[in-house]
Amino acid sequence: MTLLLALALAAGGAEAALPAPPFALDVTPARVTPGQPVTLRITPLGGGGEFDLFLMWALAAEAAFLTPEGGWSPRPVAFRARVPAAGAPLSLRWVPGPPGDIPLALVVVPAGADPLARFAWAFRPVLVEIRARPPAAGAALDVGTLAPLALVTLLSCAVVLLAGRPFLG
Repeated sequence: MTLLLALALAAGGAEAALPAPPFALDVTPARVTPGQPVTLRITPLGGGGEFDLFLMWALAAEAAFLTPEGGWSPRPVAFRARVPAAGAPLSLRWVPGPPGDIPLALVVVPAGADPLARFAWAFRPVLVEIRARPPAAGAALDVGTLAPLALVTLLSCAVVLLAGRPFLG
């Protein structure tokens, strides 16, 4: 047990020691209602070399990769392959799904490398979070319950006014 804990801590420290990738990932807007699109923008920051870019569902037990068409795949699918670090920015309008919080990671690996093999990672992942949640719903108005209550209230007021008139003077 102690050995496993030590290995996990060492792996986490090694990943944190990786340099920042030569790409930035931006999502606008980061909060949407389900069905509303966001814009994913990957901006090269300069440097040399070509890289495969993978957009992964982060923090999940099983890998899920965002395809160039905007769907999810359980197998590694490069969002873009052989992208130069000094190239033009990449953009995609995408409707996040499924609804909820989507932790998205940009994983940059050398062209042809396996994104699931963490030892092949030359850069730390870039993490962003997209919130695709429905707006908070107010309490539903239940007319079937409120109508009888309103009728009883009005009848009670009428009885008090009519029966109470002799006492009012």
